[in-house]
Amino acid sequence: MIGSDTMIFSGRNLVKYPYSCYGYTRGGGKTWHGGIDVCGLDDDKIRMPGYNGKSIAGTVVTARIVTNKSNKTWEWGYYICVKLDANQTPDAVNYLYFCHCSKLLASVGQKVKTGDVLAVVGQTGNAAGTWTHCHFEVRATAKSKGLDPTAYAGMPNKAGTYGDQPAQTGSEEVLIDVSHHQGAIDWAKVPYRAIVRIGYRGYGTGKLMKDEQYDANLAGAKASGKLFGFYFFSQAITVEEAREEADFCASLAPTGYPLFFDSEWGHTTETGEHDGRADNLTKDQRTAIAMAFCEKAKAHGFTAGIYTFTAFASANIDYAYLCEDYIGWLADTRTNYDKTLPRYIHQYSQTAKGGVPGITAVVDLNHLVKALPAVDKPANKLQVITVGPVSQGDADAIYLLCKDRGLTDAGLYKSSWA
Repeated sequence: MIGSDTMIFSGRNLVKYPYSCYGYTRGGGKTWHGGIDVCGLDDDKIRMPGYNGKSIAGTVVTARIVTNKSNKTWEWGYYICVKLDANQTPDAVNYLYFCHCSKLLASVGQKVKTGDVLAVVGQTGNAAGTWTHCHFEVRATAKSKGLDPTAYAGMPNKAGTYGDQPAQTGSEEVLIDVSHHQGAIDWAKVPYRAIVRIGYRGYGTGKLMKDEQYDANLAGAKASGKLFGFYFFSQAITVEEAREEADFCASLAPTGYPLFFDSEWGHTTETGEHDGRADNLTKDQRTAIAMAFCEKAKAHGFTAGIYTFTAFASANIDYAYLCEDYIGWLADTRTNYDKTLPRYIHQYSQTAKGGVPGITAVVDLNHLVKALPAVDKPANKLQVITVGPVSQGDADAIYLLCKDRGLTDAGLYKSSWA
């Protein structure tokens, strides 16, 4: 793999989607993509790249934004164009374009070489998607068609993560989370502790399912001393179903470990709509369901936690409130992510395929940003005893507590508690 010191961003460079690639035809065959869209996972500065890992140099000939839509370069937003010095590369490329910048840091006439900072990544112009990235394009002349940019971008023309993860500067432990998506794992080679998926509730059927690799992952992680905890992908639509999910986890997993309630969209269609069975819950409903799962998990002897991602945490579940009583695990792969939200674990990126020893598939990477609270492991797994329905007085008390804490849909669950 070409080192990230000659790529567009320092550290890991992400080509997020197939339509981010050079030559992809968008808009029903109407629009041809003349460059490659690259995100920086560890750096927000766009830098002068190399050519097949070698240093190159040039001169900034354009640093501007075009607002006249009769000129198609308006779609690039703020952009930089570098003209290469002669006789450096064997191909026809003479111009490099760095587009959709939020801020330009190089000026016309400036001499630049591989590694020099050109701009800050952004989303200006007609940038595809809702994510910041650099549209990188190479041309023979200023008005010719884009050529294959991969020798300059330093990565294949396909979706994936490329480049080297920066060395850790602190004491934060790296964790991975695994499920059947990672396939068979050689746990003897895995260097990190893991959060193992126990299972999931079907987003359409509502059926409780054990993860297809759970038994192998549990055995392998425990035998190698790599087991950190567990998570369960929920599609519960009532507090009863949430408790059922926690019971399901307790029937399969050893207690004394963290157990996370995974709350996110159940299913996203090709048109971007969400049609999972739990996707129409209100924020208050989803929060009450998460509480029910966590309280039942605690009763079984787990340290209860919540997993979600930043945008979902803000709009679809009261993540910050839940973190007052349960441990938070938050996903946000942006360089400048929201650091105000609480968390014990931060999911910060994915590796490329084969990026973690012992695992051939893509794997999520996490930092343990602060030590978890002490876990009181029960001597034996708690026995669950059904003692009958909660009294109306207790149900009313729970209802008033939820109302007091701002869970305005608590009344919908009153009959479930009683």
